[in-house]
Amino acid sequence: MENWSDLTGFLNIDIDWHIQVFLVVLATLIVGGFVRGIISKLSGRSRSTENVLDDAFFDSLVSPARGVVWILGLSIAVHIVAIHSDSVVFQSVSAIRNVGIVLMLTWFLQRFIRSYVALFIDSKLSAEESVDTTLVHGLGKLLRGAVAITATLIVLQNLGVNIGGLLAFGGVGGIAIGLAAQDVFKNMFGGFTIYFDRPFSVGDWIRSPDRDIEGTVEHIGWRVTAIRTFN
Repeated sequence: MENWSDLTGFLNIDIDWHIQVFLVVLATLIVGGFVRGIISKLSGRSRSTENVLDDAFFDSLVSPARGVVWILGLSIAVHIVAIHSDSVVFQSVSAIRNVGIVLMLTWFLQRFIRSYVALFIDSKLSAEESVDTTLVHGLGKLLRGAVAITATLIVLQNLGVNIGGLLAFGGVGGIAIGLAAQDVFKNMFGGFTIYFDRPFSVGDWIRSPDRDIEGTVEHIGWRVTAIRTFN
């Protein structure tokens, strides 16, 4: 009888935390679907307005928002499992959760900036209004780059990396890297100058005798400007 009581007690505890994990995962699935439905409904309503900002916002929000819900739900489930486990693997759940949320936020901002730039240009062209697509694309890339760098520093800090030491190392190592990648940085600064000085734009006909280049500008990027030539 004593052995049976021990077995019953063991099974009772075992079933309890397994049920808790199951309920958390189920709740996460339901909340994720609810969040998707709400955002999709708001996205549909935003399309009836002329403002492209809310269109870009809601179109970019669905997947990252569901990702945050799943990260939070799974972190709670893992925390429940960790209570009944001595494994050191579960000690880093908090850091992984924070990194996951930062990545979802970064994903949303990247999607939002890209979507807003595209919708903004399309809305201007549809209304037959003048818009400097080169400048708009340049500002979009600049913002996305700033978001990526900021997110990287936050993630490294959450993982316990000494940002101050890394930046100090970057100051010394950056000299060596810079010498090894002079052409890359030269092209990037050249692209940066084209974006903001605007000596020409996409669609312009240009000619460079010293480079033996003549044609129509098709794309202006950070490193490369694509030109369609006669050939």
